[in-house]
Amino acid sequence: MRLLHTSDWHLGKTLAGTSRVPEQVAFADEVVRLCDDEQVDVVLLTGDVFDTYNPPIEAEELFFDTMARLGNGGRRAVVVIAGNHDSPDRIGASVPLAASHGVWILGHPDETARGMPRGEGRVVLERAAPGSMLLRLPNAERVHVATLPYPSEARLRRALTDGIDERELQQAYSRAVGALLAERVAAAPSDAVSLAASHLAIRSCMPSESERALVGGAYQVDGPHLPTAQYTALGHLHAPQDIPDAPCLARYAGAPLAFRMSERHHRRTHSIVTVEAGGEAHLEEIDVGAGRSLVLWEATSVGEVVRGVEEGLHAESLIELHLHVDQRLTHAEMAQLHKLPRTFLRVRVLTPASQSEVPAAGRHRLPPDELFRAFYRTQVDAEPEDALVQLFTELLAGTP
Repeated sequence: MRLLHTSDWHLGKTLAGTSRVPEQVAFADEVVRLCDDEQVDVVLLTGDVFDTYNPPIEAEELFFDTMARLGNGGRRAVVVIAGNHDSPDRIGASVPLAASHGVWILGHPDETARGMPRGEGRVVLERAAPGSMLLRLPNAERVHVATLPYPSEARLRRALTDGIDERELQQAYSRAVGALLAERVAAAPSDAVSLAASHLAIRSCMPSESERALVGGAYQVDGPHLPTAQYTALGHLHAPQDIPDAPCLARYAGAPLAFRMSERHHRRTHSIVTVEAGGEAHLEEIDVGAGRSLVLWEATSVGEVVRGVEEGLHAESLIELHLHVDQRLTHAEMAQLHKLPRTFLRVRVLTPASQSEVPAAGRHRLPPDELFRAFYRTQVDAEPEDALVQLFTELLAGTP
C-alpha cells in the first residue's frame, strides 16, 4: 500500500498582506499529479487545512476541488482531520458529500467516520467507531486508521486531571492522549495496515523550552506515548521530521510552503510511505516544487538594492529587506524603494539608534517622550519624526 502523508496547508494564509493562494493552487495540482504518478492508495491530511476558523471562499473552493480530485470518485481513500487552526464543525460540514468521493473529514476528537462511495472499484468503509475506521481499498487491501483530530481539553470535552500543577497537567495530557491513540490503534485487525493520524506537538521535536510553552497554546505529548501503529502521521509543526523517541515510525510531514520568515530554510517535502500489513513502513521524501522561497535580503544602501533588482536578484522570491544604514532614509531614498518593480513583504531600516534598546529596569526613569521614542524604534526600526513625538506628547497631555 502506498500512502501520501501531507499536512498544514493553511489555505487562505497571507504573509504581510501578500496572498499565497496562487502558490497553494500550484501545490494542490502538484499533489494530485504526484498521487497519480506514484500510484498512491491513501492520502492522510493531518490538520491545519485552513489558516483560520473562517477561511476565505477561494480557500474553501480550493480545498473541496482538491479533495474531489484526490478521491478520484472513491477510487482512492482520503482521510482529513482538523488541526488547531480549523473549525471542527465547519470543516466537517461537507461530510455527506465528501464521503461519496472517497474523502472522510473528521473535525472532533471522538468523531465517527460515516458514508462511503458507491459502485465497483471504490473504497469501502467496513467498520467505523469514534476515532477508528477500517477501509477496504479497491485492490482488496485493508487499512485501519486511528484518528485523533486536534485534542485540546476543550475539544475533548473533558478535564484530564484535577490538579493545578503545570508539570502534572503536562504529564496527564501526554498520558491521556497516548492512551486514546493506543486504544484506537488496538482496534486494527491483524490483516490490515495500521495507521494513526493526529495533530499534536511532540516534546522531543520542540527546539527550545520557550517554544514548548507557546506552540499552539497547548501541551505536548512525549514521543514514547505515541502508539505502536505501523506509521503515525502527525501535523502541527512546519518542519518535516521523524519523531526520534517514538515506538514506531512517526513523522511530521511539515508545511508545503514557508509561511513565515523563520521557516525559510525548512526543506519542503512530500512524505510517501510504503507499507503492508504486519510489515515495516518505508519512507520516501520527494521535494515540493511549488511555492516561492522566502528571502531575508541584507543590504547597506538603497543603491545596492536598486542594482540588485535591476540584475534580477531574488526575482522569484518573497523578500524581507533589511537596510543597515547610519541614519534614516531620506524621502528621496524612500521614493526610490517604492518605485522599484518589486514588492517587499517588509522593509526594515536599521540604524544604530533603531537597534538600541532601553533596559527594562531603567524604563520607569525615562520621560514619556523618550519612552515613546524607544517603543517606536523597537516597532518600526527607525527614529520617529519630531512632529510625531510632539503629537504624542500633546495627545498624552490632552491638549489639541
